[in-house]
Amino acid sequence: MKSSFRITALATLVAALASLSPAMRAQTTLNAQVNVPFSFDFGTTHFAPGAYTLTMDGPDSLIVRGSEDGAVAVVETAWEPTQPGISQAIFREHGDRYFLEEVLIANGKRITVNESNAERRANRESVMRDSKANQIALALVPGHALGN
Repeated sequence: MKSSFRITALATLVAALASLSPAMRAQTTLNAQVNVPFSFDFGTTHFAPGAYTLTMDGPDSLIVRGSEDGAVAVVETAWEPTQPGISQAIFREHGDRYFLEEVLIANGKRITVNESNAERRANRESVMRDSKANQIALALVPGHALGN
């Protein structure tokens, strides 16, 4: 009887923790702006230098909208908790190309952009040229980054 109670309690605990995961993911929100001084790729879209709005479309999709040309791209993402810090967009530089890699939100959330085919190719080319990829961090415009 004691072991069946333990098994039931453990199963209930596992089910409760599993049900929290989607709820925690749904709480990741973002409405931010970033000024990017270089052209970059996001998903299959190429963006010129300029001001961009970053928003979440549900817990797994990041939308980048350009204010100048109206360009829009949506990419599947993953998120994870991290240490609270500053809100910034991180780009990875491969040679003369830049790719949006992740967005850090000051409240302690990291939104990671899945690597595109173009970035994988650029990474392979960098490795073949024996050049190292660099990261560039750009601050999100204050007052626009949100996360609960």
